[in-house]
Amino acid sequence: MRGRRPRPTRTRHIAIVGGGITGLWLHSLLKSRGYQCLLFEKYKLGSGQTLASQGMIHGGLKYNLDGITGTASKTISSMPAVWRACLSGDSEMDLSNVGCIAWQYHLFSDGGLGNKLSAFLGSRALSVGTRMLSPEEFPPPFRGGQFKGLVYEIPDLILDTESLIKTLATKDPNDLIEAKVKPMPHEGAGIKCLILEDGTKIEAQYFVYAAGIGNEELIAKSNLKMATQRRGLHQVLLKGDLPVLNGHAVSLQSKDKPRFTVTSYRERSNTTWYLGGELAETGIKREPRAQIEFAKHELKQFLPSINVDSCEFTTLEIDRAEPKERRRLRPDRPTCYCEGNVLACWPIKLTLVPLLMEEVLGKIMSIPSGMASSDITKLRKAQVGNYPWNGSL
Repeated sequence: MRGRRPRPTRTRHIAIVGGGITGLWLHSLLKSRGYQCLLFEKYKLGSGQTLASQGMIHGGLKYNLDGITGTASKTISSMPAVWRACLSGDSEMDLSNVGCIAWQYHLFSDGGLGNKLSAFLGSRALSVGTRMLSPEEFPPPFRGGQFKGLVYEIPDLILDTESLIKTLATKDPNDLIEAKVKPMPHEGAGIKCLILEDGTKIEAQYFVYAAGIGNEELIAKSNLKMATQRRGLHQVLLKGDLPVLNGHAVSLQSKDKPRFTVTSYRERSNTTWYLGGELAETGIKREPRAQIEFAKHELKQFLPSINVDSCEFTTLEIDRAEPKERRRLRPDRPTCYCEGNVLACWPIKLTLVPLLMEEVLGKIMSIPSGMASSDITKLRKAQVGNYPWNGSL
């Protein structure tokens, strides 16, 4: 009687699990440095937190709205310059083909903030390149005489995250595999290999978990000691005859986050506004209908001249995956946890991905070259995802 035919084993220097911005960026860097890598994504590339993010690359100004410069703002302050170098092609990570929705955006207040905002943004330590606009310079959403607040131009940028994922996915598409993986743990630290659903074994010197909320299951099945947490968001989308608006809405009640953030996406004759910020964080406790009504109230307070009655509304719930913090607070910096031959990664924010890469590369650059490769032509290639709201409005 013939025995079952053994499934093949594929060997690489590094196997990455997770096809969002962290996994794709790391894969591209490692390939450019001569390492043999495979990346596994069980859905579509970018389909988790990356494409659901608002794409804002900022220097931490919104974390200082209470006038206190905390650890988070210090960590993030240099990131816009790093991203601009990538986008201009002047960095090891060439993102010159990536589109930007905006190269600057606005911080705007309701009528109650006044002198406090002027004094705060007048601080040279926090306002490099920040400029207060005169009423004659106001963008269309603030015109018409009903708006009573202040508007500042912030020299940060907003990425087209679909374009970002597509650019990274085209660098080495044959190494990007659509597959669900199962770790096989060692008795000690680390894992032996990854097993695909068809039984194929993936062996590597290092395994990098960059799967967002998927890291929870991977860590558990690998018997790692790292604890994780989730912090939810309940974003709001509205689509209609709206002006383009990108920025942060702040008030006297704002502390370490804006009342809401807004990014705009043009489609033919309509514009979609994507709302996040404190509205989305507190909105996790509200049902969709209540969250939409709350968003309408916030928009009316900050943008009284904008009529949204004819707009289509919907909501989007997102889980942010992170290493566990006391009292489930927001971590201040990206994390790369190493146990045996496994690295589990969380960038915390899109902005901080380059900083995370420095930490990850520092842990795996000692791998010797020359490992034998193996054929992967029969493995299914991963496809690029789309914005999660496409088709929902």
